[in-house]
Amino acid sequence: MMILMCPTSLRKIVPVFFLSAHRVSSLSVQQRHHTSQRSLNVYFDSTNNLHRDIRYHPECPERISVCVNALNAYIAQNANVGKSISLQDVAQDQAFFSDDELIHARSMLVKAHSENYVEQIERKCRDSKARRLEEGKDTLGFIGYVDTGDTFMTTETYDVCLRATAAWIRAVDDAISSGDKAAVGFALTRPPGHHATRSLSNGFCHFNFAAAATFHAIEKGKIVSVLDWDVHYGQGVADILQNEPKARYVSLHQYPAFPYEGERRRTSGNLNNIMTIPVAADSTWACGYKELFETHVLPFLISDNDTDDTNWKPDLILVCAGYDALADDELASVNLEPGDYGKMLALLKKWISVTYARGSEPGLAFGMEGGYRLQNEGERGLSAAFIETIKALF
Repeated sequence: MMILMCPTSLRKIVPVFFLSAHRVSSLSVQQRHHTSQRSLNVYFDSTNNLHRDIRYHPECPERISVCVNALNAYIAQNANVGKSISLQDVAQDQAFFSDDELIHARSMLVKAHSENYVEQIERKCRDSKARRLEEGKDTLGFIGYVDTGDTFMTTETYDVCLRATAAWIRAVDDAISSGDKAAVGFALTRPPGHHATRSLSNGFCHFNFAAAATFHAIEKGKIVSVLDWDVHYGQGVADILQNEPKARYVSLHQYPAFPYEGERRRTSGNLNNIMTIPVAADSTWACGYKELFETHVLPFLISDNDTDDTNWKPDLILVCAGYDALADDELASVNLEPGDYGKMLALLKKWISVTYARGSEPGLAFGMEGGYRLQNEGERGLSAAFIETIKALF
């Protein structure tokens, strides 16, 4: 399968990690209805900076702070919309997540990975912290790197990741709730998680939050479609969900690029519930992304074929919201603009509106994955793309 190429020079080289998406004719027809407006809950952890490298690393706490600052500014400047947005710091109150919520979050991580895998990371963090206490040092310390040397760990990594898992689950609960409690949920968390496989930390990721949140929704009796628009293939989500009959996963990603998988446009997995859609370097919304999104992504996420066994109508669409397909992101070579993320979401909402009866639409939940463009980011970077996503929800 050829990767769709754009008639532009391949002027950027895909960097290696360092330290160390048939056209959908339905979208052109008049919508039957509009999806109902919901409120938006955004969850972030102000203590995410306890998980950080000791030297320069693109996966840094500033990724969250710039988005929080931008959202606060957007709320202040848009009073009517702002009334529907709740920005909540999960670390502001120790009781934000109950003990039961954290225990459940851990159990979903175990389901996505294994007890041994989760325990190893937890123990490594706990034991390192205990040693530092014995030595009279501050409990926050740098443990080191795993895999190829780009995925770092501190004494607080496990707890930061556990709160992130609980935030993804809270976002899903918002999305699948009924009545007045129904909302769009967005877990604005780090580190990313979609590269973490059942048994391997890699690509900055220790735990697979998307998989854990998917299993939570399935436990609630829901069918889930996961849309990954991060520029890198979330091979970890595919690895974990490939045998799950109540989940589908589709990734629209650059190839070649880390993790150097997903090179062909195809469905895979024992249940054909995984779809990979590669795009070439220098692809733009007009040249590559839009066509692939309409033609392949949307019909896989939601298949409205009542006459055959390909019908797939999920109760939840969970978006792995990575923003590293932005032009000049240092870890990829694709040329999306911030507004293109709003366009993707607008097309998704329109597809929902033509495939579901009013009142039966799936819930929407989002979780932050990658996105590393912080230079001039207020105009064309990470926070601008995040805000364009928020705007498209209203």
